[in-house]
Amino acid sequence: MRKLLIVTLLAGLAGAAAYGTYAAFTASTANGSNSFAGGTVTLTSNSAATPIYALTSRSPGDTGQRCVRVTYSGSLASTVRLYRSSFTGGTGLDAYVDLTVTRGTGTQTDCSDFSATTTVYTGTLASFPSAYASGLALTNASGSSAWSQNDAVTYRVTAQLQNNTAAQGLGTGTHSFTWEARNQ
Repeated sequence: MRKLLIVTLLAGLAGAAAYGTYAAFTASTANGSNSFAGGTVTLTSNSAATPIYALTSRSPGDTGQRCVRVTYSGSLASTVRLYRSSFTGGTGLDAYVDLTVTRGTGTQTDCSDFSATTTVYTGTLASFPSAYASGLALTNASGSSAWSQNDAVTYRVTAQLQNNTAAQGLGTGTHSFTWEARNQ
């Protein structure tokens, strides 16, 4: 019995020594200071709070016009589109208003220093896109559809009442134009 006790004791000591030896052989590595930050999509204009036109009691041929300088300052490359909202309170005049959007240069909202480069849209206000998906794809000053930080372009928007007696007494109702940037 004594032999059995000594063998058991020696086996226990050997197991403890093996466990201690196992613990002495370890290694690890770490990847510290991990972080994640989202980029930005930022678009501004020089006349965000001002209507492009607000005309009442107009005659055929009368126009409303404004130049809008759109500046992209986001950190992610984005596409920019232009569309209008739905009409609120209109009576069908949108079909008789010709709309032209022209890309160019200049900084003044009254278009006094505007220099045209490309016509982006010519058609009626009724046919102008009314959602981002169908909106006018706008290019930056170099003609690229990918806008980068500090890209800025001026667009002249001109609305003109057609010479059509069917337009008499009608109104467009209120609507807005939206310049929207999205990172794709």
